[in-house]
Amino acid sequence: MDDTKLAELRNLVGQHDKLIYEAVKAGMVDELSPENQFVARAIQEHMHLKHVHHALEFADLREGESYEITVNGNPVSPMAHVTSHAAVKGQIAEDPLVRAAFEKMVATGASAHHAEHVLAALFMELMWEYGRAAEAGGDTEKARSTYYRKIKKLTQDSAFRRKLTRKFTDDHSVFE
Repeated sequence: MDDTKLAELRNLVGQHDKLIYEAVKAGMVDELSPENQFVARAIQEHMHLKHVHHALEFADLREGESYEITVNGNPVSPMAHVTSHAAVKGQIAEDPLVRAAFEKMVATGASAHHAEHVLAALFMELMWEYGRAAEAGGDTEKARSTYYRKIKKLTQDSAFRRKLTRKFTDDHSVFE
């Protein structure tokens, strides 16, 4: 994708995020489409974080430039974090296997937010592996199968569940 098209796409995404943010501030979340409600609820849960607030409050002023912060020398996107929560919320609502894993984590002591962090990490791993396989002309089904094997394992294996809840924390300190 050329730079002009990428800038235009980023600008549209920023405008979209800003509109959802305005709906959140106006108390109009229930009037949004179901997909946008997932985003709005993720925004609501992260509004107290300075960098999430800044990314949304000034989305229209950035004109498509991404909002990133640097953590330990690496760029980090507060909006990618919010978007991953929204994706997981959608999966919980629509995918019985993901919902079962979420419910099991919550039933065994993880907060709902922490459970979303664990599921988001697995989902981001899926997207990474899927993208790599697609780019190489390889088997994308393998990435999907691995993902669902891990989702099922979260539901059935308490040691695996504990391991992932320790590995993927509920910490938001980089966004404060």
